Amino acid sequence: MFKHSIRNRLMALVLLAAVIPAGVSVMFSYLYTKQSVTEQAVGQNRKLLTLGAANLDNYFQGINQRALSIYSGINIQSSFYTSILSVKDPNGLPKGTIQSDNRNIVSSQLYNLFLADRNIFQIHLYVRANKESNALLKGLFRREINSRYTLLSNPDGSNRPFVEATHMDHQYGMRSGFPNFKSGKTPVFSAHFPIYRTPSDEIIADLSIDFRLTELEGIAKSMYNSDIERLYIMDEQGNVLYASGGDWIGKPIEAGWSKLPPGKESGHFSWNNKEFKGIIMYKHIDSNIFKGNIIKLVPYEDLYSDARTISRINTGIGVIFLIIAGIAGVLISIGFTRPIKKLISYTQKVQIGQLDASVDSVSEDEFGLLARKITDMTRTINDLILQEYRLEIANKTNQLKVLQAQVNPHFLYNALQSIATLSLRYNAPKIYDLIYSLGSMMRYSMTTDGNQVTLQNEIEHVENYVILQRERFGEENLRMDVDIGESARAVIVPKMILQPLVENIFKHGFRDGVKDGIISIAGKLDEEGRLVITVRDNGMGIAGERLDEVRNCLKRVESGGFCGIGLRNVLARLRLQISERSQLLLQGGEGGAEVVLIIPLDDTGNRKEKGTE
Repeated sequence: MFKHSIRNRLMALVLLAAVIPAGVSVMFSYLYTKQSVTEQAVGQNRKLLTLGAANLDNYFQGINQRALSIYSGINIQSSFYTSILSVKDPNGLPKGTIQSDNRNIVSSQLYNLFLADRNIFQIHLYVRANKESNALLKGLFRREINSRYTLLSNPDGSNRPFVEATHMDHQYGMRSGFPNFKSGKTPVFSAHFPIYRTPSDEIIADLSIDFRLTELEGIAKSMYNSDIERLYIMDEQGNVLYASGGDWIGKPIEAGWSKLPPGKESGHFSWNNKEFKGIIMYKHIDSNIFKGNIIKLVPYEDLYSDARTISRINTGIGVIFLIIAGIAGVLISIGFTRPIKKLISYTQKVQIGQLDASVDSVSEDEFGLLARKITDMTRTINDLILQEYRLEIANKTNQLKVLQAQVNPHFLYNALQSIATLSLRYNAPKIYDLIYSLGSMMRYSMTTDGNQVTLQNEIEHVENYVILQRERFGEENLRMDVDIGESARAVIVPKMILQPLVENIFKHGFRDGVKDGIISIAGKLDEEGRLVITVRDNGMGIAGERLDEVRNCLKRVESGGFCGIGLRNVLARLRLQISERSQLLLQGGEGGAEVVLIIPLDDTGNRKEKGTE
C-alpha cells in the first residue's frame, strides 16, 4: 500500500546504514577470535599432554619398581626369589625326591605385593620349571599345575617387561576358581614381567599383575577439560590402553586420525571428515614397560565455543544498535506521515465500535484511503445496529430448543390427570398429591410463556419438588421451612432460580442419604430496595478447597467467562435479565451450606420487558 512512502524509504536507509557495518565488524571479529582461540587451545593442550605423559611415565615407573622388588632377597635363603629359584622340574629329579613346599613364602610375598597398590586387581606367578600357577585375587591364594598357560612375550619380540592393552580379566588358564567371583567382568590392563636366573638371561618365571583403570583414568582425565573432548592412550601396535567414554577399550583403533606422522614426539594436525571434525593433538610416551602415544581429539564445537560466544555478544550489540537506528528512523518518519496515521487510527477506532471517536481535520493526502475507511466505518455502524437484536435472537433460539424438546405437554398433563383421578377412585389420595406435584412441576418447567415469574411461583415450584423428594427419602427425614415476606412474594424474578439451588442440596449436601434434613428458604426486601433470598441446609457442607473452587468459578462469571451450570447459570441469568449488580454469595462448613441471592430491583422493569417480549 505504501510501497513508495517516505517512511519506508527512510527506514530502509537507516537499517542498511546500520546492518552493513555491523555485519562486517562481526565477521572480522569472529575470524580473528577463532584464530586466536585456536592458537591458545593448541598451546594449552600441549602443556596438558606433556604433563600427562610425565604422570603416566611416573605411574609405570612405580609399577616397574614394585615388580623389581622380587629380586630384593636374591642372596637370602627362603626369600621369594630363592623360593622360585629352588623349584626344579619334577621329571629330572630322582624317583622319590620331595621338593620343599614354598607355598607360604610365595603367598605371603604375593600378598605384600598386592597390598602395595590399591589398584591391583589380580597377581599371577607362573613358575616354568614345574609349570605351576600361583594366583592371588581378592586376598585369596590359589596354586595348581597349569599346562594350559600360554607364555607371553613383548610384541616387539624382546624379553623386556611390557604392558598389555586393556582387556577383560581372566584366570590365565587356571581351573580352580575363586568363590563368589566370575571372571570376564572387569576391564583391566596387565603388566608382564619375566623373572630371570641372575646373572643369566634365562627366564625362570613369569609375573603378571592386572590393574584396575581407576588411577589410569584419573591421570587421563587431567588431560581434557570437557566431555566433548576425547582422549586415547594406546600402545605402538594401536591397541587402546584407555579411551574416554569407554570407546575402543581393548580394541585396535582403525580410525584414520590414529595414523600419526612418523618420527615426531608430539604435535597436532587438523582433521575433517564424517567421523570427526577438529584438531588432533598427540604426545609420544617412552617408559620402561610401556611405549605408545597419547592422542587427544578437540572438536571444533568445543574449540570455537568461546569464539561463537563472543560473536553472539557482538551480534547482540549490533542488533541493539540496529534497533536504536530503526527506532530513530521510525520517529523521524512519523513526523512526515503523522497526519495519515492519525486518520487511520481514528477510522480504526470507529471500525471496532468506538462511535464516540472524533475525526480531526487532516491534510488532503491519500484521499483514496480515506474514502475506503469511511465505507468500512459505515458498514461497521450497520453491524453495531444489528447487535442490538442478538440478545432477543438468542432468547428466541433457546425457546425454540425448549419447544423442540417437548413431547406434547398437553398429552402428558391429561395423562397425569387421568392417573390422579384413578388414584382417587381407588382411595389413594397420597398418590394423587404426588402426581399433582409432578404435573405442576412439568407444567411450570416446560411452559414457554415468558422467562420471568413472581417469587411466589418459584416457591410453589420448589415446594412441589420437595414433596416428591420427601416421598423418596421419607417425610420424617426431610422438612422445608419457608419464610417469605408478602412484599417479596410479588417481586418478578427469572424463572427456575431456586429449584437448581435446592437440587444441589440433594446432590451434594445429602449425597449420603437424608436423615433429619432441614431446608430453609427465606426472602425479604432490605433497606436498599434489594431482594435478598437465602437458601440454607444442614447437610454435609462444602470443604474449603471445593468452596474456593466454586467461588473462583463464580468470579469468572463476573468477568464474562463461563464454567458450567448450576450456581453459575443462576447468577448469569440474574445478571442478564434483572441487574448486572446481582450477587450470589456462598458459605460452607460442617454444619451445612448457605446460598444468598442479592437482586437489585432498580432496573428490573427494563430487564423484564426484554425478557417477556
